Amino acid sequence: MDLISFDPRDPAVSRSRRLGLAAARSYRDQYGHLDVPADYTDPTGYRLGTFITTMRDAAKAGRLEADWIAELDALGMIWDKHDAAWLARLAAATDYLRMHAHLAAPATTPVGAWLAEQRHLATRHELHPARADALTALAADWRLPHGADWHRKYHLLRAHLVSGADPATLTRDTQLGGVKIGSWLARQLTTWSALADGQQQLMTALGLTPENNPLAPARRARRTFEQTVQLLELFLHREGRIPAARETIRVDGESVRIGAWLAKARTKHRTGGLSDEHVSLVAALFEGDWTAEDAVPAVLE
Repeated sequence: MDLISFDPRDPAVSRSRRLGLAAARSYRDQYGHLDVPADYTDPTGYRLGTFITTMRDAAKAGRLEADWIAELDALGMIWDKHDAAWLARLAAATDYLRMHAHLAAPATTPVGAWLAEQRHLATRHELHPARADALTALAADWRLPHGADWHRKYHLLRAHLVSGADPATLTRDTQLGGVKIGSWLARQLTTWSALADGQQQLMTALGLTPENNPLAPARRARRTFEQTVQLLELFLHREGRIPAARETIRVDGESVRIGAWLAKARTKHRTGGLSDEHVSLVAALFEGDWTAEDAVPAVLE
């Protein structure tokens, strides 16, 4: 088909146009793009590759009418093969993002090498704004402002938490995909002031800050005197005797040094450091002098 001097009123030209647009639409619907090989013939026998190439040549020469251009643009026409190659790489990056939830692909992989090149071009202000916008729309942090390793580990942790994992289950020994993510998280939270504002914002978005650190040991509420007396009573009922100085009692998964506590209470009582109320609580558990080494529990049930 000669598009250099065609007459749009010619029925043959009109028919060719309809066939070409229909074939292009069908190809786009099947493959999601119009990066058609130059020698491609569709299942109906239509030489769509030739049609697309002819459209590109005519547009480049300024001989393709505006309504043709508009209709092809609506189908996602690729006017430049270099653009087609770039879009194919963008599609690969999209697949990587879908699988890994980030664009910090290793530079040793094809998609990682391509992304590294785009970052280099952007740094030198040599990346076309439309391409930069397309990458930003894909992932706002595609330029990895905090380094590829940091972003990889951050998104690994983010994906773990987004999947429903409880931050409280994280420990310094936690590993995700072979990465010691617990150690990494500990470094972020203990060097918080050294992090960039953007890093702090990303960590805060996960609910992970020095004030809300799941790796910090939980502060156990101090047991009251009355509560420890109850534990002493439990020991006396279980064992039927006074605890030795180094004996413990295990309650709710915790070992309480009940013998040492009783010895300390005796010392305080002898020096006048124990209130009358506390003395009465302990004395009620024994027959006679509770400070004696051979004191006997008051009642054995």
